[in-house]
Amino acid sequence: MNRRIIVLASLMLLVVFLIRWWVPSDRSTRSIPALPDTRLDYTLTDFKSEFYNSEGVLEWVIEAPELTHEASLKKAVIREPVMQIEPTSADWHARADQAEILRNEDEIVLIGNVVIRQALDAGDRIIRTNQLHHDRRQRTIKAESAVIIDSPSSFIEAGGLLIDLDTNTMEFFNHVEGEIFFDHYDEPSAHDDITGPRD
Repeated sequence: MNRRIIVLASLMLLVVFLIRWWVPSDRSTRSIPALPDTRLDYTLTDFKSEFYNSEGVLEWVIEAPELTHEASLKKAVIREPVMQIEPTSADWHARADQAEILRNEDEIVLIGNVVIRQALDAGDRIIRTNQLHHDRRQRTIKAESAVIIDSPSSFIEAGGLLIDLDTNTMEFFNHVEGEIFFDHYDEPSAHDDITGPRD
């Protein structure tokens, strides 16, 4: 009889331990600095997450209807992501048909109908392209395909773009063409065409 009680009590303790292990006690919405390093495939639906760098600075906020983690590829595929990049500094807002988080490269790739927007004093700067790479280590956003940049003061088309998040500067390359618009109080009064390298 005593032996049965001891076995039953041990089993109950084991069950409590397993429940505590599988279901964390902290159910707050605090986000994670990176994706969990797991060997399991999983899917999250209607989620929002924040990603921090090693210094604890917020780098991304991502919302999406679905994230699918593929353990064998060390990759997460996100459907229809809406992102905020560098909220406390550059504050870029982006959306795309799909995103991929590549664990080994510490990189996020936006794919298909990519639109990235930055609020400026004079109005929004809008970038459109088919694919963007955000490299967290290099702190850059790069497009290696055709890109259109539209802002209140300029309109630029290029074959590629590099944004340096530390200096908040842009570099255009490959067949750069565009227009810079001047305020009507400035001279010249209309607009000037600009043309970049045509390599």
